[in-house]
Amino acid sequence: MKMKKIVLIAYIVVVSISSVFAGPLFDKFREKQQQELIDFGNEHLQHVGGHVFYPFGGPDVTYPLLMFPNFKVLTLVGLESAKLIKNYPVSLDNGSLSNLSSLYKRSFFITDQMASKAINVTALILKQLENLGASDVSISEIKDRQNAIEIKFFYNGKNRIIRYYKAGLDNKQINIKFLESLEPFDVVLFKAASYLPHQKSFSKFRKFVLNNCDTFVQDSTGIPYEYLKKGFDLNLHGKYLMPYKFPGGFEQVSFRKYSEKLNNETLNICFGYGCKKVPTNILIATRKEQNIL
Repeated sequence: MKMKKIVLIAYIVVVSISSVFAGPLFDKFREKQQQELIDFGNEHLQHVGGHVFYPFGGPDVTYPLLMFPNFKVLTLVGLESAKLIKNYPVSLDNGSLSNLSSLYKRSFFITDQMASKAINVTALILKQLENLGASDVSISEIKDRQNAIEIKFFYNGKNRIIRYYKAGLDNKQINIKFLESLEPFDVVLFKAASYLPHQKSFSKFRKFVLNNCDTFVQDSTGIPYEYLKKGFDLNLHGKYLMPYKFPGGFEQVSFRKYSEKLNNETLNICFGYGCKKVPTNILIATRKEQNIL
């Protein structure tokens, strides 16, 4: 893939973040889920994550930070606006607090809820970094793109970068040249992705990531099992039984049969739809060989 240099505007806000008490939902998340995610990443994802590409995740930076101990760059693509924030610490309005509560309680942001209010994802990202105790944060706008920000920070012994772009990825809106301009990514993360990679209207995006990434970490809303079973080594954690009640949820019969043969133990992690109501599944798919679709 071609790589273009990203140019930032001159104005940069430098802030320093200290860990603060974030309320009962984050406190419960920290007690019940945070260490589980860290342990999973340390055991299974040490070898991946130089550049993590996380489409359809909204402003969720908590899960990538906890799960990928060695990531250097996290690229998010979503439909919400991202504006530069000059003042820090951030103060979230009720709508933003409600969205953040959903992440800590359900493991994902609710799309309709995000769309119903004028949410600035920059504030949501900064609040998550604050809650996790990141430091030395600097925020910049990415030149020549609206609603695109870059955040540099220090977390868990490493300097890291988060980039967020507002962009549509369906067949009508997708800009392949834009995706090609990103640094080559090492892993694609799908969690609570509304089954968009299953749909015909996202076939161009599905083809692009299958052609340009060798590792996927996902729940059952990501790339369908049928596209991965031959060209990728599969490592399923947890169990797949059926899609949780979700409009347009796709049942994958062959994936269920594969899961049943493995007879894995359940995962004590909230990752995707139906936490504590259907078994959690995390599939790590690594390409066997070059397999252009």
